[in-house]
Formats: sequence, C-alpha cells, structure tokens
Amino acid sequence: MEDIILESVRFIATDDESIRIVERLKSEGVYGQEDSQYLFMDIVIVSSAKGFENIPNVLSKNTPATRTVIIKTNPSLVVDDDINYYSVLSFFNDADVYKEIKTLLLLIRINVKIYGLSGLDTNDFFTLTKGRKMISTASYAYKDNIDEAINKLKKIKLQNNGEYLLLFTVQHDHSEETTVEMLSIKNFIDTFPEKATLYWNLFESSVKQVTLFTSISI
Repeated sequence: MEDIILESVRFIATDDESIRIVERLKSEGVYGQEDSQYLFMDIVIVSSAKGFENIPNVLSKNTPATRTVIIKTNPSLVVDDDINYYSVLSFFNDADVYKEIKTLLLLIRINVKIYGLSGLDTNDFFTLTKGRKMISTASYAYKDNIDEAINKLKKIKLQNNGEYLLLFTVQHDHSEETTVEMLSIKNFIDTFPEKATLYWNLFESSVKQVTLFTSISI
C-alpha cells in the first residue's frame, strides 16, 4: 500500500500505549509531520491518567498547531475543560481503538486534503469533531451492488442528535451502474432522522466501499 502522509497533522503520544499506536501507524505507512509550516492540527493520543498529566509537557515541546485534538483510547479517562483543546474524542466501549484512529486519519486525509467530489467543505468535516464527542466508524466494501454495503449500514441505529458523514467511494466512469448507485445513495440518505446532521462525500477509488462516520456530543 502507498504511504499516507498527512502534511497538516502531527501525532503526539503521551504514554507507552499511545507510543505503540503511533509506531504501529508508521509501520503501516501512515505518517504525520514532526514540524512544518503547514501544520494545522496536533492529534494527541492519551491512554492513561499518566498520559493525561503529560499533555501540557508534550505540547510545550512543539510549536503549537492551529487546533489540538485529544483522542482518548479509554473512554473513562477524564480530561478537564481546556480552551486550547479543539476536540476531546473517545470511542464506544467495544470499539477497536487502533482501527478507529486509523480510519479517522484516513477520513481527515480524504475530506480535508483531497476534498472528494461533492464539495464537502473542510469546516463541515471539522464541525463533526468539534467539542467533546463519542465517535465511531463503520465501513463495508461491495463488489457488484452498492446496496450490499448500504444494507449492512442500515442495521446501525441512527440518533436524532447524531452528526454523520457518509463517504462513498466510486470508480471513475459515467456508466449506467454509477447512475443506479447514486439512486441507492439518495434513498439511504432519506432514511436519516430529520433532526440529525448529515454530510456526505464521494471519493474516486478502485475499492468500492461505503463508510459511515458517527459523532455524538457528550
């Protein structure tokens, strides 16, 4: 797989477990920046009370980025209110934390760096993660019919207060198949609760896949 470089993102580990997460990301070809004039976001990974106490120390060692995003690998960790933290994110109890973090980084790359095809605004994506949020992702690939993936996503309970991003990867063509897929996408979007916030994006890829990103305020 081609390396994924996030030019505007810096990964910051605060404890032993978060160091292992960052090293694993690198081993799988996912890299942030150490320091750069283009840095937009510090992603600070916290796995323990010791790591939480270490946040000010690790942040002081670097030139501050525009936004600081705290990711808690343990949802029970308490992170005090701090005006300098743009986001404090955690995952549901049964989540595969590493997979969730990696998917979040890929979503940042697609929706912030590459933008996709629907014109999703960068600020729209960051609205989904602003503040204190529980987040989750679900991705399903399909071979012949996009409904194969959409039907699996329909099993996820949607919430009125939820904020969602639907990302569809499509192949670069203008065939009848693509037209049919767009109809399925529209029909799925129509099932979301009226009070939910929904963004969506299309991205060209050889891998056909549908991803649902969920963000719930806490």
